[in-house]
Amino acid sequence: MKNEFIFELMKFSKIFNSLCFLLMPFFFVGCGGVQVHRGRFEAMAPDAYVGPAFAVKNDSNVRKVNVSLRIPNNKHVHLNGIENDAVEGYEYSFGPSEADVYYDLKMFPVSASFDYFTKKRFMLGGIGFGFNPYPYFRLTGGVNSSYFEMGAFSSLGLAIVSYSVYASYIDDQGNLAGAGTSTKGVIDCDGCIDVRFNGNFGLYVNVFPFRNFTLSYSLSAFKPWLFNDLEGYPLAFAFPFIFSHYFGVGYTFARHYQFSLGANIHWGNNFSEKVWNLESKFSFLF
Repeated sequence: MKNEFIFELMKFSKIFNSLCFLLMPFFFVGCGGVQVHRGRFEAMAPDAYVGPAFAVKNDSNVRKVNVSLRIPNNKHVHLNGIENDAVEGYEYSFGPSEADVYYDLKMFPVSASFDYFTKKRFMLGGIGFGFNPYPYFRLTGGVNSSYFEMGAFSSLGLAIVSYSVYASYIDDQGNLAGAGTSTKGVIDCDGCIDVRFNGNFGLYVNVFPFRNFTLSYSLSAFKPWLFNDLEGYPLAFAFPFIFSHYFGVGYTFARHYQFSLGANIHWGNNFSEKVWNLESKFSFLF
């Protein structure tokens, strides 16, 4: 009887130890934050998007393959007015401070995409993907008629980007009971590489003044670093959006081909200057 009790106790002890090992990450948590003193972050500006850009037949589907050619106008853009929020740790803290931050705004000269549109009466929806040069996924919704169209779009992408920073961080290690310890240090990195998500959303309007001609405008907001973290630490400032105005003209011929040419103007609330580039697009419709 005694031996059976000891055996059951040993089994319970093994199960208890296994549970403690599995649950330990839930009880011991890390936090803190990082303040950037100087930083340069690569931002791959997307090409312009204006939907189908022609009058789609009612109750039909259209596939569109696009190749965009751009004259790059890469710029080292200073971001004005960026400030680090305060970072509070268990043992250390940083007060608010200014951040000297730049976007390395880059435009890849060639990009490609594929979109599938479906139209029911005047309502239009679309799904697509592309490479610019890194992959992204896109959704489109709007209205399309014989004389004009307007819609909205959003995309989620992934990119390999470089950055250089000099920053201070606080690394907290604690538990759910509120107790913990802090360490602090410096991130001094030049030409580091990371894989980051990016996001883009916007609106477009197309007018068809003549049968095969299109006048296009789009406004988009692009966030090259979608999540505000750096090397696993919460970042003390939010990466600003890059806004883009696109003005263009297009021509559809032989029912299956489309050519467009326009100008893209990139700007932001924190930008020290506006950046523009020329862009042409060749499309095959089927």
